[in-house]
Amino acid sequence: MPLSLSRSIGDASDAAVRVLVRRVSRRAEASAADEDDEDDASADDANEDESEEDGLAIAAMREARLLAGERGKSEVGTSTADDARDEARRALRALRARTEKNRTVGTAASAGGVVDLVNVERVTNAMMDTVDAGRAMCCALGPGERVAVGTEGGFIFLERGVNDERTVSCLKSANTFAGISATPGVTSLCFDERGEWLLVGHDDGGLTLWDIKRTPTILKTIVGAHRTPVIALVMLSKVESNGVVDVISSEEGGLVIHHTLSPLGMGVVRVKSASLGERTFVIAAHALPRVGSVSVSDINAHDNGIISPTYGETLSAAKNIADAAGVAALCTMNAVLIMRLNPRAEVIAKIVRPPNIAATVLPVMCWSPRWADEVTTHDNVEECNLVVVWGASVYVLSVDVESIKRSPGENERTKRAANTSRILNSWSIDPEGVVASAMATAWLSQDLICVLSSRNKLFVYTSHGQLIERVATSEPPIAREIVQATASHDAVFERLPYWHGSVAVRGVHFAMLSPSRLRRGKFFGWFERMQAKKAEGNWVGTLNTLIEVASDELPLWPSLSKKYADPETTRERAVQAFVDVVPQFLDESLNKRGIDSDDAAYFELITSVVFGLLLAFNALNQVYAPVVFGAFLNSKCKAAFLKGMVPHILSDKLRSLPAEVMQALVEHYAALDAANVIEQCVLHMDVESLDLNQVARLCKHHGMYSALAHVFTRALNDFITPVEAMFQASLEPKFGDKARVRQVLLFIFKTIQGEQFPTNGCRLSSEIVSQFRMEVMKFLFEPVDLNVFTMSTHDSESSLSTTWNAAMALAVREDDSSCPPLRLLYLLLAEPKASTVVLTEILKDWDASESEILAIDGLPTDRMGSQVIVEAVVFAAGACGPVNSAPTRSRLLTFAASIVGTGRATVTQQVERELLETLALAKTKHDVIEREKAMVSIIGRRIDEDITLNDECQILNLAREAHFAQAEAVIYIASGDHINALKALAGDEHRRNAAVHYVDVCLGKSGPGIVHAEQMNAGPAVARAHPLDTESAKVFQNELLAIMPVVAAKSADVCARIAIAYFPHAQAEVLNALSSEPVLQFQYLRQVLEAVHEVKDGVGSPHDMSLVDLVSATKSVVTTEMAELYFRLMCQFEPQDVLKYLKSEDVKSLDEARCLEYCREFNVMDATAYLLEAAGNYNEALSIHLCNYSTGIRAMAQLFTTSGAEWTKTAPAESLMKGFVIETNEALHVAVGMCRRVSSEVSNSEEMWWSCLDSVFRSLLELTDGAYKRVRDVLDEHLEDVLRVMLGRVDNAHLLEMIISRYGGRDISELRKLLTRVFGNCALEREFLKSEGSSVKQEADKKVLEDFQIRRRAQRGTRRTVR
Repeated sequence: MPLSLSRSIGDASDAAVRVLVRRVSRRAEASAADEDDEDDASADDANEDESEEDGLAIAAMREARLLAGERGKSEVGTSTADDARDEARRALRALRARTEKNRTVGTAASAGGVVDLVNVERVTNAMMDTVDAGRAMCCALGPGERVAVGTEGGFIFLERGVNDERTVSCLKSANTFAGISATPGVTSLCFDERGEWLLVGHDDGGLTLWDIKRTPTILKTIVGAHRTPVIALVMLSKVESNGVVDVISSEEGGLVIHHTLSPLGMGVVRVKSASLGERTFVIAAHALPRVGSVSVSDINAHDNGIISPTYGETLSAAKNIADAAGVAALCTMNAVLIMRLNPRAEVIAKIVRPPNIAATVLPVMCWSPRWADEVTTHDNVEECNLVVVWGASVYVLSVDVESIKRSPGENERTKRAANTSRILNSWSIDPEGVVASAMATAWLSQDLICVLSSRNKLFVYTSHGQLIERVATSEPPIAREIVQATASHDAVFERLPYWHGSVAVRGVHFAMLSPSRLRRGKFFGWFERMQAKKAEGNWVGTLNTLIEVASDELPLWPSLSKKYADPETTRERAVQAFVDVVPQFLDESLNKRGIDSDDAAYFELITSVVFGLLLAFNALNQVYAPVVFGAFLNSKCKAAFLKGMVPHILSDKLRSLPAEVMQALVEHYAALDAANVIEQCVLHMDVESLDLNQVARLCKHHGMYSALAHVFTRALNDFITPVEAMFQASLEPKFGDKARVRQVLLFIFKTIQGEQFPTNGCRLSSEIVSQFRMEVMKFLFEPVDLNVFTMSTHDSESSLSTTWNAAMALAVREDDSSCPPLRLLYLLLAEPKASTVVLTEILKDWDASESEILAIDGLPTDRMGSQVIVEAVVFAAGACGPVNSAPTRSRLLTFAASIVGTGRATVTQQVERELLETLALAKTKHDVIEREKAMVSIIGRRIDEDITLNDECQILNLAREAHFAQAEAVIYIASGDHINALKALAGDEHRRNAAVHYVDVCLGKSGPGIVHAEQMNAGPAVARAHPLDTESAKVFQNELLAIMPVVAAKSADVCARIAIAYFPHAQAEVLNALSSEPVLQFQYLRQVLEAVHEVKDGVGSPHDMSLVDLVSATKSVVTTEMAELYFRLMCQFEPQDVLKYLKSEDVKSLDEARCLEYCREFNVMDATAYLLEAAGNYNEALSIHLCNYSTGIRAMAQLFTTSGAEWTKTAPAESLMKGFVIETNEALHVAVGMCRRVSSEVSNSEEMWWSCLDSVFRSLLELTDGAYKRVRDVLDEHLEDVLRVMLGRVDNAHLLEMIISRYGGRDISELRKLLTRVFGNCALEREFLKSEGSSVKQEADKKVLEDFQIRRRAQRGTRRTVR
């Protein structure tokens, strides 16, 4: 196969190698030059004097950090109450983890701080001491914490309060029937609503009414009404009936009787009885509570949330529907009957056993308390809530009570009874499946329900079924039995247990009667609950309770509606309760066993708990309460407490500091040498709450001058005292303290700008700013004793001290009148840059005479303030010296020149010349624009004042040497030399629009003046230009073409913009004018063509006088001749960009043949190959690419042969080697890429691929010497890359055949190894892909099978559900 396309090292010409070396060398030199420029710039910045630091920026950053403090670091900045509560609970959990691992659980007596369940010792002992009492049978609770127990022997043990003492009375009833006196057993008890009567039911069916208001006496004995034991009693007081009481009694045999007890006076009670049913079997009864009302005085008198021992009610005098109806709930074995007694007795609702409840389960029920302001009525119907529990199922129902009862028929009555009750909520007390049955239930409030289960547990729920508490009660109450017939046909009876008589509930109090004792319990309110947990040592539970109370999360306190509990009042009481327990909490927490007495982390944890709770309470100011603050200061937590206070101050949650707190805080952080923390705190304070004398004294003593400024400016509206204090602090104890100097300058600067210092609060009024400007100028100008500016021995060695001494020596040589104000001089020498910025702000649009500033009439020299400042600045510059402090001197004189240029101050000609020389000769780079502007202002003032420029040539030379185009132009403009002015402006590096705008102004196409010049960023010199008259403008425009080469040499962009603007259709003339310098033609054409293409693409800014806008406005076009000339010049001057240009969209109009000719003329090989490929000449294009590749390889080889071994290790050699590698990689990459693209289009594709491989391999065989190891490594990589691309495109067997036939007689061991590795890797890859494909298929099949099985199971489940 012919190999005419392949190239080796020997095919590369020496000329091509030299061209490549030059190209790579230029690239390396350009890169090194850029790095050197960056290094030089960094070195220049580093070599500038420290005085050129931006002192104001540094001071502002310090103040910003000071103001921010630790706000970003702390987590106390919670934005919501929920966040604060969560933070407090996290702290409590951390405290529990540290301290409560081994804490014992509360005893049954306290029941975890929820229920107080204690033995009624007096009653229990009385029962035990009475021999004939027998076993206890029933109990009852009445108002005033009265409790009664009835026994089988007929005794009644009554405990009540008499004269503020608890006493127990032993009562015994003796019924006389048919002349026979007997002592029947007690089977039921009931108090009336006032606690004055006690009704007793006996096992012989008799009833005894006791008057227990004073000495217990029997008022009435009722016998013969019942034949079997009385098991249920309930008493209802009639509304406005003078003490008449309705009684419902039920016996074991099923008879239910309604008694009306009417007191007639003198201890006589009349009884009227009527039967309510023969076989009703009522086992318990509960009267609907009377409507109660609550007074504010009652609420305020009870922190606990419980108004009275019952429901907290005082009986309301208002008439009420349900009270007038006399409603009671009767519990039978199969239903709960709702009965009204007025105007006649009838059942108004029947709540039957749910279908899922067994027949052996007996219900328990209880009415909800009723408050006067929360009774719900509509259409003369009142809604009353009732809870009924069947076994483990709880139902909350609403029962309707009508105001008027007509006499409907039986059907209508049944229908209405079915509609008067409805279920509101229901749930189970046995969610875990444990067998349990309710023994009693009660409403603790309108939102809390208690259920006592047979598992000896008390459950407390909300009325919606949310479990709140679960409390163990140890031993169960006495179970009684009742006989019930079974559903079978045989006469079989079963005995069912019930506990109605052995458990009594009234409000938050309950009694449980056990075989051996009587226990009385009370549900705790929040205060009692907190106290109980505190007594157990459970501080986490105590504090959690307070959080729940203050955040209104704890369920309603027993027996009190939220409507009557003011949340804010409750929160205040919770906060006060917490404040009161803080000392005890600290004492017990710090003295707890197992806690390290010096554990700082533990102290911080305790502190975080206290602060967390106060945040949750929204009462962080209570940290200043004497009991809290004093407890911490006298404990080991003092340091942690003061440290913990700081984040809350910095987050603006604590805005005030009492004097004693401030003193403690200062002493603590001063001992830690952290006065900045105190200053941060003061900056966040409300100054009106501070002791100003104390704060001012502390600020001065500890150097907290930002805080001092904060206090004086806001509290006293005094802005000059902080200036005086900061200035004096910069002298003592360290002369020239830059931090203080910068601080006072920043304070002056901010205040003059109308901003608050140090915080950016509200803006200052113009009156305050004006007054402060006069005061600060007076402070700077007024004479002071030189002895004020003293320095220590250590300070005398500083650079500022040296300069100050030089200034004082200079002042001694001068007379007193020429010595500037010492304070002003001190600031200028200590911080020249910041001082000049501040003075510029002070003098902006303002000036005053020295007599006005100092308020002294008749001064010998009444100079203006700006004149005094300029003289001080010039004096300070002279003290700095011409060499040692060049940046400082330059800064000062630039500032002085800027004022002198405005005409607000004058200097001598000698000083003015010195100003100009300094502005031009200074080497500082950061203030070039300021120096040039100052120089222009001085020259412009001379021109405006018609001062003859005798030294014009010298000034021009200075401007040229400094590259101050504006200063040079202003002189030419004044003399009418517009062409030279344009030449100067064309070289303005900082203002690209200066020259173009100047031409526009001269030719009348743009407005003159400073406003237009500033808008176009044309500079101060152009602002002085004026339009030319018609004749002069015509001459000026004609001369523009002649100076195009000069303008283009300075700026091709300026040249192009002027040409497009004023010669849009005379591009040939412009190019002809530039023909003497082809490179200028090229630069000009590049600017024009790029602008034209951007216009076509829609790119360009309407606000910038850019070339794009000019092309668009003038509708300039680019001719074919211009485009071809540009391409030819690009091939000549920038051949590396030709290929990129050919690939763009900008060459569609070019003749490819002419382009190819230009590329061959200037030997642009990559572009030549690109054009040949585009023309279909693939072989020649590939030959060029491979020739470029061989040239690069030969250049690398020569690098190791013509240079010494040592030089090849140097940085220049490494840079060349890197460039050659890049060139060869790119050439080979392009060649291979072309083979890929055209393989399907040509018949000799294998020859092309083989040419690429042969070019690499031949070069590899020719470099066998060990000196070429690095080159061979590169060739190895290239060879492997080519082989990998060829695999699959060239037959492998044919490839091996070609290699053997070509190189069979030569040593190709290295190639054999490479081929083995390449082919082997490919085989491994194919095997891997094959195995991976199999694995993927298996995984997919498995997934499909699993999805199918899931769908089948789902379908079967659906069919079962449907069936």
